[in-house]
Amino acid sequence: MTDKASSYPKQVAVLDRKRLNEMNRLGDMGRFPIPVLCGATFNVLLTIGVVWHFEPRCERTLYPLVYWIAGVLALNLLPVVLLRLTLKPATVYPLIEEMDFFRDQHKFSNWVYLAASANMAFWISVAWIASDLCHRHIIIAPLMIIAFLATFFPAWVRIFKI
Repeated sequence: MTDKASSYPKQVAVLDRKRLNEMNRLGDMGRFPIPVLCGATFNVLLTIGVVWHFEPRCERTLYPLVYWIAGVLALNLLPVVLLRLTLKPATVYPLIEEMDFFRDQHKFSNWVYLAASANMAFWISVAWIASDLCHRHIIIAPLMIIAFLATFFPAWVRIFKI
């Protein structure tokens, strides 16, 4: 009986492992490997930097913001859409913890792309509004730090055992 009792947590841990197409809650995104979280964080920081650089050249209305969001989301989702055309019933879906940033980015559950797009739209909007209010380095530096800390948060939890 002690053997079964001591092996029970291992069985639960194995059963809890999910494949990319089985993701069904936001917390599953925190299980991505650290290189994947690095790629996502870099994408957000790069986008904030590009928006910050070009926002002052846009007219002072929110219409360009909508176009920026649509354009960035289209650029981010186009490779996913094209790669999803190659999916077949025999496609192998890796475990979340074993995914590769480039090889597996198109194999998530559909809702994950909606969540990632909403996150990107949020950071584009924040960068746009902050730049519009005060386009100075004293604003962009803390914004980038906050975006870095927030986007990379699942890795911080693992690294520092928070």
